[in-house]
Amino acid sequence: MTPRFRNVVVVAAAAAWLSAPAGAQPPQQGPEHDHDAHHRDTLTHGAQAMGFDQERTDHHFLLSADGGAIDVTVKENSDAADLGAVRQHLHEIAGLFKAGEFGKPALTHGQQVPGTVDMARLKDRITYRYDETPAGGRVRIVTGNAEALAAVHAFLRFQIEDHQTGDSAVVQGSASGQMMHGMGRGMMSGRHDAATMTEMGDIHALFMSHDRITRTVTNLPDGVRTVTESADPRVAQLLKDHVTQMGQRVDAGDDPGLPIESPALRLIYRNHAQIHTTFEPTTTGIAVVQTSSDAETVAALQQHASEVTDFVNNGMAAMRAAMMKNGGMTMPKPM
Repeated sequence: MTPRFRNVVVVAAAAAWLSAPAGAQPPQQGPEHDHDAHHRDTLTHGAQAMGFDQERTDHHFLLSADGGAIDVTVKENSDAADLGAVRQHLHEIAGLFKAGEFGKPALTHGQQVPGTVDMARLKDRITYRYDETPAGGRVRIVTGNAEALAAVHAFLRFQIEDHQTGDSAVVQGSASGQMMHGMGRGMMSGRHDAATMTEMGDIHALFMSHDRITRTVTNLPDGVRTVTESADPRVAQLLKDHVTQMGQRVDAGDDPGLPIESPALRLIYRNHAQIHTTFEPTTTGIAVVQTSSDAETVAALQQHASEVTDFVNNGMAAMRAAMMKNGGMTMPKPM
């Protein structure tokens, strides 16, 4: 640039500045630009903290009356590298969160994430459970403490907004939340620890997905065979997990004492030592064979199998009916 031309540029710039209104500022980027830039930063930092490509995966954050869930899946079934990384990350954060450590969310979002201070302080009142899903993994977060629940919901709502997942921030009902509503803990018999609360959340999820579940029951001379399946991979995995967990409870005679339990199911828990159970995972669900040499127990197994089929056919309406019949308690209708 020649000295003469440089002087022309300087004079023109000065003239423009002098003609500008007092207090005028250089043009600023709009809030949309800032928001997009922040989202790109979140994707970049998230990849560093989580160990997988954020744009090759889907994140979902769900709020329930007893906590919520973090669900991450790969977009392509052939993406084995990100699938393994997703599962490793979710398994890891379930342990970190349990210990009250929330450094990874802070790194991802570039700030201390709302709710995490109280979640760390109340870590002994919150349960985190990692489950593998067909396309990724899930961390279920469950608490029966009101202060911890508010913190969990604040955490999940922030995640929905900052990750731009499009998930509803509305709290969805859960079996544990609905059962507790209007009747109090004292009216629930049995052991109600965090594991039980998680199981009730799973039961509610299955009730809400009942129209995606198929079930066949075959009465045997000494018991029953059931096949429960779903074409939805997530529901199918939930079925496998739930049926296996409940089978383990029956084997141990560990009756959780839920309000939807019928006399037949309570008898099954009492007579657990007289029952032989085998599980046969299928491609889309699970088959179960339960047999006994005791005639009363056989009748109870067949009766309970029929009750579960009613749950599959009628969903939440059947749950409410069971609660009223078995305990004389009412349950609010889903909103």
